[in-house]
Amino acid sequence: MEALAQPTTAYERDIARDLVKHGLVVAPFAVAFGGLLNGWAGAVGVAAALGVVLLNYLIAGSTQSWAASKDSPGLLGGIVLVSLIARFVVVIVALSLLRDRSFLHFQTFGIALVVSHLGLLIWEAKSVQLSLAFPGLKPGKD
Repeated sequence: MEALAQPTTAYERDIARDLVKHGLVVAPFAVAFGGLLNGWAGAVGVAAALGVVLLNYLIAGSTQSWAASKDSPGLLGGIVLVSLIARFVVVIVALSLLRDRSFLHFQTFGIALVVSHLGLLIWEAKSVQLSLAFPGLKPGKD
């Protein structure tokens, strides 16, 4: 007898979307703060950093949800590893391409890159339920 396929929920994608929502809520304040510190170049640096961070979260959530839906632990592990490497490459390429640009304050960009990655993860940690019975976002989240 064939086992019934259980519908899978894309928890990783949902968490990534929630991270992006949080990032978009914080973005105007973070960009304004960067502008106050370093003028227009600081604001552009913070905006670019947030763009890279949010893109990274979307890549991670989408690829990991897809791999998790295939019911193959090996595939999931491989996709997580490849996704991690690809996201590191995105950050390194962004850092390399924006290094000597006059329209962007590079130090502000770098600091915003680190702070936004960590800050959004800490904020999201309060929204995630780490339970095998009900994984993903805590009930009541939109």
